[in-house]
Amino acid sequence: MMTPIRYVFLVLAIIVSLHFILSFSHEDYNKATSLSRITGMYKETAPPKTPPTYYDYGLRNSTRANATFVLLARNADLSGIVSSMKQMEDRFNKHYNYPYVFLNEEPFSEEFKQ
Repeated sequence: MMTPIRYVFLVLAIIVSLHFILSFSHEDYNKATSLSRITGMYKETAPPKTPPTYYDYGLRNSTRANATFVLLARNADLSGIVSSMKQMEDRFNKHYNYPYVFLNEEPFSEEFKQ
């Protein structure tokens, strides 16, 4: 055999022997490199039968956080604020009912208050 090929086989033999020694001596290494675990990563899993709710973070059964929505808005931003609040109510706040606080650099107009 040629010398470089011998070194390649020697390195491969050392790597394989270290793998077997570590597999028998360390349980965590054995679990991490087992063939069943590696092939399990590539198996296709079936999708869940019922998809989770879009914005359900699992918080409905827990205690509600002490919070509020703070909105910085000008009187001219009325249409944008209304659409943002509708989206927030539809997707999140209808379940939790957090209050809103509006802040402005000048007093709110009557149209904004309605």
